[in-house]
Amino acid sequence: MDSGGSAPSLPLNFLCALAADSGADDPPALMAAERARSMEEGLERRQLLEALLRGPYGDSAPWWLLKAAIDSDLARMPPQSDPFYGPPMDLALLALSHASCSPQLRHESLGRCTAVQLGRLGSAQASDLLADAVAEALRERKPHQRPMTVELLDTPKDAQLVLRQQGLHSTVISAALDLLPSYPLVDEKDGEDTSTWLKRLKAAEQAWRTMWKQVLTAHPEHHRLLVNWSDDKDAGYVIREHLLGSFPWDVEPELLEEIAQDDLASFPLSVLTTRMCRMRRDGATEQEVREHFANDLAEVAPRQREHIDELLTNDKYGLRYGCRAAISSAALAADGRWRYILNPDLARHYGKPRSWRASADQLTSLAQNFAEHAAVALELWEPDPKSPVRSARELRWVHDLLQHLPIITPQVKEKARLICREAKRGLAGRGDHGRYGLDSDAQQARELLDGVERMTAEPFPDPGPARAASLGKPDQITVRNLADAPDAVLDEYLRRHEGDDAVVEKALLSFASRAYHRDLSFADVLKRHSDPQRALLDLTRNLRRHLGGGPNLREAWVSTVLSLPTDDSELIRALPAWTALKARGPRGQAAHPAVTSVVRTALGDRAEAWQRFATSPASYAGPTAWLRLGDLLDAAANGTPWPTPPHK
Repeated sequence: MDSGGSAPSLPLNFLCALAADSGADDPPALMAAERARSMEEGLERRQLLEALLRGPYGDSAPWWLLKAAIDSDLARMPPQSDPFYGPPMDLALLALSHASCSPQLRHESLGRCTAVQLGRLGSAQASDLLADAVAEALRERKPHQRPMTVELLDTPKDAQLVLRQQGLHSTVISAALDLLPSYPLVDEKDGEDTSTWLKRLKAAEQAWRTMWKQVLTAHPEHHRLLVNWSDDKDAGYVIREHLLGSFPWDVEPELLEEIAQDDLASFPLSVLTTRMCRMRRDGATEQEVREHFANDLAEVAPRQREHIDELLTNDKYGLRYGCRAAISSAALAADGRWRYILNPDLARHYGKPRSWRASADQLTSLAQNFAEHAAVALELWEPDPKSPVRSARELRWVHDLLQHLPIITPQVKEKARLICREAKRGLAGRGDHGRYGLDSDAQQARELLDGVERMTAEPFPDPGPARAASLGKPDQITVRNLADAPDAVLDEYLRRHEGDDAVVEKALLSFASRAYHRDLSFADVLKRHSDPQRALLDLTRNLRRHLGGGPNLREAWVSTVLSLPTDDSELIRALPAWTALKARGPRGQAAHPAVTSVVRTALGDRAEAWQRFATSPASYAGPTAWLRLGDLLDAAANGTPWPTPPHK
């Protein structure tokens, strides 16, 4: 063989097959290797390199062969028509994942990669070792996280470019997420008027939302990862809004259910805000309002209480906004993030209906839940001479409510008719054509008005108490069904199925999913169980399997359990650790005394145990949010490995 580099005249396919089937010390394989070293760059060389690395050099490969494979891919350029998406990096991926690839070669090679190439190498097919190296290479790049700007959509930085690649390894996604642009901070320029500054801020915010929409669209298989990552970050609400309202058909059913229920859980706060602001508007002092709603405020997070306080004290603008908070929340939700769930037929692609991952029954159930929450806001509707009903958004939520509400009461019909009367007045001054041509909003508003009038024109049959109390068979009833049932209906159902402990346990769990405060107490329902203490302990120990869901459900359950007059340390130890440690005690105590007592008893005065407990893997969201307090205390006290999260 000519050592100067002349290639043997053998067919390429033969050489590839020979290289794949031969041992590393066999002359045919060495001949193929020599050909790979000597040939010019091109398809033939790449095929040979891949055959060698998958064949005779699959277990052990020389440095020069690995480097040749890596260089072959690094030299390939993305098409000019789409510079954000480069050619495949399969050969470099194979070489960098190879057992013989040294950390130095891997680090040096990744340092030479463009951001697009890093994204290609950080695919789901990458080994964990390579994924870690890609993540570290991404972190080493400058600049680090910076506020979002409009320009960053057209000239994205490395983390954005990596996340535009589909099918990424979860480790690479997590690293890139931490480096993405943060919420925009737009400073006012010298001599700039407020309206111009607000326009720039709004444009930057829209760019930030678009960036997150791009990320979520590119990684439908990692929606859960993105939600868990964002739970305590500014991007959390944007991510959830996109999953609920931008492309809910692509969201895994369990996650869609969780996000939808979490969103509905915010409605009671709007209702509370409206009631408090109207009491203040009608002459009560701020102190009288706070005292009247003291029990409700005790269940509200500090940040949300501060927001309500700001509205109550701002007589000029805040109070007016707060008085309409419940109505505005329902209208904005129906017109925005809930629109596709309430009207699945609107979700179309090139004129064809989209295929939903969620079932038709699940969408129907979610729509009914929304309608029931919106019906509470409807009770608070009142005419506003300064803001007449004259747009489609102000009518769409009423139309959707009537369409999906299981039982339409006379009170609901009456409120809907009042809104129709006001809408007729508001729309009387709007023509079918606006300043720039056809006024589509006016047309939509009139169509919605016609629909609402048709649905309220004829009297609805009275369902009667039997139908209202009939929730279904005990073996088919769900926690969600019981959570949505009025107190009287739930009480009647439990009475009719007295002695059925499974129904009682579902009713207990329903308190965590209940959107509004119940007059029927948790303790009253617990007494109906044949073995209350055992049931409560079992439900708490297996809460992830029985309840699941997001942080709000854990918080509701822990709050309910800690509100009981109990000093059962075994029950306290069974609570989710992070949520139990964050729980506040009665009268605003920073921590619940029952929880602190259990922790002190377990750790005593051992400094090492306290230090270890402080580094426990418990978290606000994700699988580790379900770790039990007692399991972590035992591991910290005994120096044993941390437990794994309970199974679903």
